[in-house]
Amino acid sequence: MRKIKRFIQLGLSIILMGSLLLFDNGSGYADEASVTVKKGDTLYSISQKYNLTVRELKEFNGLKNNTIYIGQTLVLPVLYKPEQMYSVVGGSFSKKDNAKKQVGKLKKEGIDATVTTKVINDKTYYRIQAGVFSKKANAEKQKKLLQKNGVKDAYIATYNTLHINGVHLGSTYNQVLQQFGKPMKTEDHLNIRSLYYDGDGAGVRVNFNMKDGSVFGLQAYPEYLKLRNLPIQKNQVINEYGYPNKVQKVSCYESATCGQYIYQFNKNELIIQFDRDGKTVQYFDLRKMH
Repeated sequence: MRKIKRFIQLGLSIILMGSLLLFDNGSGYADEASVTVKKGDTLYSISQKYNLTVRELKEFNGLKNNTIYIGQTLVLPVLYKPEQMYSVVGGSFSKKDNAKKQVGKLKKEGIDATVTTKVINDKTYYRIQAGVFSKKANAEKQKKLLQKNGVKDAYIATYNTLHINGVHLGSTYNQVLQQFGKPMKTEDHLNIRSLYYDGDGAGVRVNFNMKDGSVFGLQAYPEYLKLRNLPIQKNQVINEYGYPNKVQKVSCYESATCGQYIYQFNKNELIIQFDRDGKTVQYFDLRKMH
């Protein structure tokens, strides 16, 4: 079973290939998210100072026991809040053609609009989206413009940037380490770095932008992670991300059928695949939309 799942991981990794960038193991950490061990420090004293548990410190730093030494750098788990964005939406149609007609009218008025979908309790609804903004004031202006042009129920929906455990596209490698912890080992294959935490499979695979080192592809496999705050059941996924934009069935290992929730926002896409039981998360895959 694990060999088959590792095969799935390798296949997904190939999708992320697109540039070549080599990394040194143990890349430097951000000062505000790490601590240097001083004389008299213990894991317990450090954990108390930063409101953590000894277990969290050990997991985030790949420590097998409680031994630390003076001058050692320990990563502190820092929760990064995904950036909030404001989307202007309106309408809720059961038929896509009705939403497309409304979008056509808006485009004639010079308003850049598109049709978006949302799957709620296995039923697909079609909505109009007219822009995503980082400033709410700009979203307010766009909402009034839509209302003026016939979309009376236009409103502003607040969304977090799509992320996996607080890491979003554009994050740094340091933030990956701070959110997932320091791995037991890493492996580089072309431009993909695999981070190993628990078992023989990679818990995280990450792809970086060649120009600035920012993350532009991220995969996470809960089976090989020890994180307790990562949603691993379908109901937890909905609580964390809301209802998906799309739902689909795909073939997975042993000729089985697995389900996927697909979230799309601001030209990014998060695919969450569930195991054959239809409930347990198999993997997360965050990428740019094609």
